[in-house]
Amino acid sequence: MKYAVVEQEGQETYWHDPSPYVAHLPELLPALPPGARTFASHPEHYDFSAPHCVKDLKPRSLPPTTDSAGRYEIRFTWPGCRDDVLTIRYSSVRSVEIADDDGGPIELSDFNTVRLDEVLPHEAGCSHELRLTTGTVRIICGDLTAEWAPTAGA
Repeated sequence: MKYAVVEQEGQETYWHDPSPYVAHLPELLPALPPGARTFASHPEHYDFSAPHCVKDLKPRSLPPTTDSAGRYEIRFTWPGCRDDVLTIRYSSVRSVEIADDDGGPIELSDFNTVRLDEVLPHEAGCSHELRLTTGTVRIICGDLTAEWAPTAGA
């Protein structure tokens, strides 16, 4: 990631600091497409005590590629029992990179959760990078939409 800080300090212990990214958001927002701008600037996005913060969300699946129309979708749930699920839909996808820190496949488990993310302007529209506990997901797309919904609707 370019601005947000995720550093491993010990086994299963991390330092998370979104403040450098949040400080740059005012200059980044005008260059982001509308959906990405809304998602990145949501007041709860980086508030670790808020119900719609991305930290600690668990990806339910990580499809290896886009669909035939160039779309990609990731759904996230809370480990344990929180009420909402987050669905992020990407359109006009140029690339999807999923990389485990050890070079193997990313394991989807309650342990492997989102540490932080960053949405940045890109010539295609935007990039969205999600730092997981043991890997990284990076998507280059035209835009994205993010929707929180009750778990029962997932």
